[in-house]
Amino acid sequence: SRSRSLIPKSSYYFGPPPPGSAYGTSPIGQIGLHHPREIIRVERDYTGGELIQFAPIYPLELEGRITPTQFLESINSINELLISAHSFRHAMIDNFFSVFTLQISAVLFETHYDREMKRLQQLFDELNTDLYNPSGLNLLWPQKVAFLFVSFQIFYARGSSLAR
Repeated sequence: SRSRSLIPKSSYYFGPPPPGSAYGTSPIGQIGLHHPREIIRVERDYTGGELIQFAPIYPLELEGRITPTQFLESINSINELLISAHSFRHAMIDNFFSVFTLQISAVLFETHYDREMKRLQQLFDELNTDLYNPSGLNLLWPQKVAFLFVSFQIFYARGSSLAR
């Protein structure tokens, strides 16, 4: 039998986990200390056009770690903040002030988009602290990948001695 690499591989969600995945395996590693066992991506949802949203499709790899309801609530919270951040009205107001103050407003005031991105970063931190990290998961900040997908790192099984 071939041994599995400890460096994670990232893959898109296509259906049930393959036989060599971390799904249902024994715990290994600690968040922030070791490489994750596996990385799961939740894709962008393009049904709303160019508006950045993530697909609320529950990956089976998360089964037993968080419930589908918890997953959907967290994805919906993320999507709500992204919709607010890309508000056309707020973008117009921010651009209006930038043009008529000769870009000085950009130095003095934070844009609506920047405020919403800070709120989104706080939401990610809260979700990790309260929901995902205790379950052996880690939600990665999607701005590093241009909001193309949200990644979940799988570290250890729920209820293991490392999770406590």
